[in-house]
Amino acid sequence: MKVVVIGAGVVGLSTAVCIQETYASCDVTVMSEKFPPEDIVSLVAGGVILGTIDPSANKDTQIKVMCDTSRHFLKLSADDRYQIHGVMKVDGVYAKITPTYGQQLSDAERPISSRVFGKAVLLSAEECRRLMPYQTCSGWHVKSVCVDTRRYLPYLLNKFHRNGGHIRRCKVHSFSQVAQEYDVIINCTGLGSRELARDSNMYPVKGQLLRMETEGKVTNFNYFIDLFKKTENAHTSFYFLPHGNEVVVGGSYIKDVENRNVDADLSRELEAMARQLHPGMKKAKILQEYTGIRPLRRGGIRIEKEFKYLEGKTIPIIHNYGHGGYGVGGSWGSAMQVAELLAPEIQKKSKL
Repeated sequence: MKVVVIGAGVVGLSTAVCIQETYASCDVTVMSEKFPPEDIVSLVAGGVILGTIDPSANKDTQIKVMCDTSRHFLKLSADDRYQIHGVMKVDGVYAKITPTYGQQLSDAERPISSRVFGKAVLLSAEECRRLMPYQTCSGWHVKSVCVDTRRYLPYLLNKFHRNGGHIRRCKVHSFSQVAQEYDVIINCTGLGSRELARDSNMYPVKGQLLRMETEGKVTNFNYFIDLFKKTENAHTSFYFLPHGNEVVVGGSYIKDVENRNVDADLSRELEAMARQLHPGMKKAKILQEYTGIRPLRRGGIRIEKEFKYLEGKTIPIIHNYGHGGYGVGGSWGSAMQVAELLAPEIQKKSKL
């Protein structure tokens, strides 16, 4: 069976490799304008695996996708070839702004990934005050993994090639463009699905980050969500995420903005907080100031199969997009769900 995956970000490449590993009979092609290490949104991700429940989306789907992805990365982190795959175990703090320090938080508020990585332990009021003196907060000690996508995406692409996959560099303007040549289309185009799938629920969210170099290896992280709310559509979280001797510091959340311009004032704000709040960052050197556009979707991730009559035949199209800021964190779990949706199509083909 000939399968085409449209999109070469972390979701698209994960989906392509997962299909290869699940169904040896599938001949898989990935189509995209750009491939790693070129500038695609997945390459600027912070890459910590946490995940919280979006009340507007299906709870069970979110938990399954995040937990399956967490298991995938936990297994990969046990492989000591970090320089190849970029996946590292980390300990850290996940916290949110609350009226007072060290409040009791509900089970629904803790990171989804703690179901896989280990128990999340509530922070005391004293710990919260020490970790974040600028804003009252509450949270947990958690275990997780950080994924350096500059390593992980090339790792996936190399694996895809070794499994016999093909790549085609082109922009897909419509599903009709590929319907004649393939038996199944898989759409992993993220924000591109506004046009390709005509999905008006997709919208951009701009994020800005710093990459800083430390004198020694950092293996712990802090993540304070929605630290400063500037407007209804813009707020700033603060996090530092270790990638070997480098740390990603972020970051902003600005809805409906697609320009990639760097805000110099925000960079200085993030730098100052990093140096004040983490002892290992006091002498760190700034390597890069950069931005990325998260592909969010009202209603959450779309993992769904539909059938369209295109180019004289009915063809299944499986959608896998709308991960927002959890592209890395939901990548393998959503790929597994695509593989499940593909199973009936393979069975039909085998009976012909």
